[in-house]
Amino acid sequence: MIRRGEGIFPSIKVADNVLIDIPSVDRGRGDPPHLIGVVVDEKDGKLCVAKHGFLDRWLERNCVQATSYSLLKVEDVTTDEEYSLRALVRLDSVGKGQGYQKCSCRQKCTSKRCACFKNSLGCNSACHPGRSCNNQSD
Repeated sequence: MIRRGEGIFPSIKVADNVLIDIPSVDRGRGDPPHLIGVVVDEKDGKLCVAKHGFLDRWLERNCVQATSYSLLKVEDVTTDEEYSLRALVRLDSVGKGQGYQKCSCRQKCTSKRCACFKNSLGCNSACHPGRSCNNQSD
């Protein structure tokens, strides 16, 4: 079984760029399904991957996909910190990570009771459609 499994996945070596699958619960609505990283170290068939910092765990070979991209180099990666997968996704996110902020106010959204006003955000169409608001995002 081991010999048959070795032929399924192409080999990956240090300094190769890889795609890491991101579970849907760890990413926001507009985030991509994969995170690109570079292999920094390999030990016993497990890979140490980095992007903005090290991923906090070693990945098995079946958790990453080989890619022809060569966007990242080992020298370019900051290796000072360790991040969880969700934290790395949040750093690359087009939004603010997994969730999004909205309120369900019935008033004009001018007090700290409004979650959007409290966090210095403008209300959007998901907050309270059809109602007037003084805290609209422009």
